[in-house]
Amino acid sequence: MNITEKIDNLIQYVISFIEKIKGYIEDVIEFLTDLKDKIEGLLDYIQDKIHSIESLVGELKQHNEEEATA
Repeated sequence: MNITEKIDNLIQYVISFIEKIKGYIEDVIEFLTDLKDKIEGLLDYIQDKIHSIESLVGELKQHNEEEATA
């Protein structure tokens, strides 16, 4: 094996290594994007529940005020 073949093999190894790393990075990006979407969905759900609780508390306050004045 001459020096040219060794250099070619090294270059091919480096290219293969870079492609593997690129694949791992793409997987991590996809995972984080999915996680972000799920967190946003969870936050929307929590916000809806908070609004429901606020509405319920408002109704209870109004009911208590009506009973207190009756």
